[in-house]
Amino acid sequence: MNKRKLFFGFTLVSLFGLGILSHWNFMNRNETRVNILFNENRSNFLNDSLVNKLLIQKIANEDNQSNLKLDLRELEEYIELLPEVHKAEVFSDIEGNVNVKIFESTALLRIQNEGFYLDPFGKKILFSNNYTPIVPIYSGYFKDDKIEDLVKLSKLIISDSYLKSEFVEIWNEKFGYSLRLRNHDFVVFWGNLKNIKEKRDKLKAFCAYATENEFINKPKQIDLTIYDQIVSTH
Repeated sequence: MNKRKLFFGFTLVSLFGLGILSHWNFMNRNETRVNILFNENRSNFLNDSLVNKLLIQKIANEDNQSNLKLDLRELEEYIELLPEVHKAEVFSDIEGNVNVKIFESTALLRIQNEGFYLDPFGKKILFSNNYTPIVPIYSGYFKDDKIEDLVKLSKLIISDSYLKSEFVEIWNEKFGYSLRLRNHDFVVFWGNLKNIKEKRDKLKAFCAYATENEFINKPKQIDLTIYDQIVSTH
């Protein structure tokens, strides 16, 4: 009988001890320190307090579900769900702290009437109070089916260093897209996305000519849609 009581007492103490140890581990997990590192030590749309709050929330949720080791890859995927994040790298140090390196998304085009930017992959980034990037504006009626065209056309134009500095606005008309340039008064009718490299080269050549020469009648619009020609309207 005494042996049974002793065994029962030992088991009870062991379970109580395991309970205390589990609780201690749980509390330590909730105090996990999160270090936020932005690529090139520069944040734009985000800030470390916002990311830190989201991560602490995520870690706390995982603690409530399981005492297993944090899945760092899952944390990376969680952070990369933010439209402002292009890529995240999550790793822990020997002290058990979680370190997060963030590569922010880059704005390509401002969709003025919708309240967001498009990044080079067609991802939407909401306007931010933290950061207003200087990028070309799309000012026309927007539908999601325009995203592919707008991204492709914008990337092509800004791939040329001269046109990148000139490109300020784009909008959609009945038969295609039109552009506005920074240092030229004429509107550029681009049309659809056929022969876009040829159109880019024609536009660059016309801008160079317009810079070096005085027009008797300045064009109000140039049309790039006719093969091997530029048609100007006065």
